[in-house]
Amino acid sequence: MKASFVIVNYNRRDELLITIQKTKDLVANYKEQYEIVIVDNGSTDGSAEAVATQHPDVVLLAQKVNTGAPAWNYGFDAAKGDYFIIIDDDSHIESGLEDAMYYMDAHPKIGVLALNVLTGPYTSAGWNMQEDKNIIGFIGCGAVLRRETYEKIGGYADWIFLYVNEWDYGLRCTNAGYTVQYYDNCKVIHRTSSLNRTTKRLKVLVTKHELGIVYKHFSTHRWKYMGRIMFTNLKVIKGLSFKDAWWSVLGALQFLKMRSSLVRTPVSADAQALYVKAFPGTRNSVFAFLNKSSKS
Repeated sequence: MKASFVIVNYNRRDELLITIQKTKDLVANYKEQYEIVIVDNGSTDGSAEAVATQHPDVVLLAQKVNTGAPAWNYGFDAAKGDYFIIIDDDSHIESGLEDAMYYMDAHPKIGVLALNVLTGPYTSAGWNMQEDKNIIGFIGCGAVLRRETYEKIGGYADWIFLYVNEWDYGLRCTNAGYTVQYYDNCKVIHRTSSLNRTTKRLKVLVTKHELGIVYKHFSTHRWKYMGRIMFTNLKVIKGLSFKDAWWSVLGALQFLKMRSSLVRTPVSADAQALYVKAFPGTRNSVFAFLNKSSKS
């Protein structure tokens, strides 16, 4: 089988049904090459029942509890495809799927292919993604994971419930000798349901996990780069967004509580250097703003 669409859903029944139908329409002419795998993350809105009734041909894995992003790993384990197409319950590929498959076939060292996310809170244009370079991070509502890569390094980290898990995965992918690259011609629409999304949870978990990635995987200068991350996240104070800053502090406190449970897995110096250059939170020195001020 060429590829498996792997989708995780939590209490977004209507959006999920839209995504399934749009995905079926996309592959209608070559459906024997694709399958759809749904991991329902303990939904209470009848999502699993609706999928079972309306789309009995879909592979449905109904979980009893919400495990967050690591639930994708259940889907990866069950998937039969050579590639795993990762989309959200509220996102879908609009065009360019076959081109992306050919591109992956032609470039066997690409572990993850970041697709062109056109809409939503995070877009490929907003991230200034460029082709033909290792971008490390990718947007999780539209990407292709090579089965071989998954079998070599595993799936999403079980200690990251939500947010920034893609950066952790991209770092591990790079450390294993693969690359994360961007492919412009495969377009993804993220419809961005407001259900189960809160700004507070986003800010808290992003800070917690950004710090955790550096602490767990960096072999040198961990606290320097963690300081950069905190400074970057606290810069919202300049815009008088004290609530966002406080949520980042809460995330840092959660990281400190979690720190002792993280098993250190240092990556190579080359992988660390690529991450530092690619990730906005580690890229700039805490004192970079002084240089900008002196030049103005």
